[in-house]
Amino acid sequence: MLTALGSILFNGPVRIVLTIIVALVLLWILLRFRTPKDRQKGSLDIMKGRLEKGEITEKEYEEAKRRQGKQ
Repeated sequence: MLTALGSILFNGPVRIVLTIIVALVLLWILLRFRTPKDRQKGSLDIMKGRLEKGEITEKEYEEAKRRQGKQ
């Protein structure tokens, strides 16, 4: 009798609730650990920003570009 009741519950509302919980956890994991592409800056972008602020000279910026292999 207990097995039949457990089977009915697991195939009914309990299964639906568990499915929703698993789906929400998976969605949370995907949203939490994805990397936003607009936040990732390359080193040359950072150096260009520093050049614009006057923190480095044009010569230092060109040296950084040369070291990156981008001329």
